[in-house]
Amino acid sequence: MSILKQLVFTPKCLICSRLGVEICLSCIKGVTPFRSKDLSEITDCFCAGEYSGWLRDALICYKNGDARYVELLSQVLYNTLDKFLGVNNLTLIPIPSSHQKIKERGFDSVTNICSNMIQRDKSLAMDETNLFLRRIVLDQVGLTAAQRHSNLEGAFGIRRTVHGTVVVVDDVVTTGATLNSAARTLKFAGAQRVFALALCGSPKTR
Repeated sequence: MSILKQLVFTPKCLICSRLGVEICLSCIKGVTPFRSKDLSEITDCFCAGEYSGWLRDALICYKNGDARYVELLSQVLYNTLDKFLGVNNLTLIPIPSSHQKIKERGFDSVTNICSNMIQRDKSLAMDETNLFLRRIVLDQVGLTAAQRHSNLEGAFGIRRTVHGTVVVVDDVVTTGATLNSAARTLKFAGAQRVFALALCGSPKTR
């Protein structure tokens, strides 16, 4: 292979731009997974890291339509799941994106991350069509806690019965209104326990 072809096709870390790898292990270790805040409908909520640094930047790029970041984000989320719950026989349920968001980005952001996690480990399963948005909801950014709760109240619907333990997946946990609303719907459909998994959030404090 010519030097020019090596330069053109050599992978480069999306975080630190190091040549030769698409994702640096040292960069991945730069975030520390943690238990997030207590949520009324959630057994436990786990986050890959805080909403800061390269994790925040990568998530923003991804949500703005740069699908290259799906590998990176799914890796840190998979590591988080494995650290706290293990991965055997778990079903992931992604928070559904609105049709408008899917159209703008060209993909369903959370479902894509879950799909990538399943490709990494076939013991995981995903139920991406069961939970759905019953109506249009406002963008949660800028809303107060009370407004977020009102915005999501009754927003989710369910198509089929749910059994056992499930893990609902989202990108960011702020007040937890989205996760609580989704978990309430899943429990109504039969889920015994609902865990939550997110890329970014705030650590649990006591």
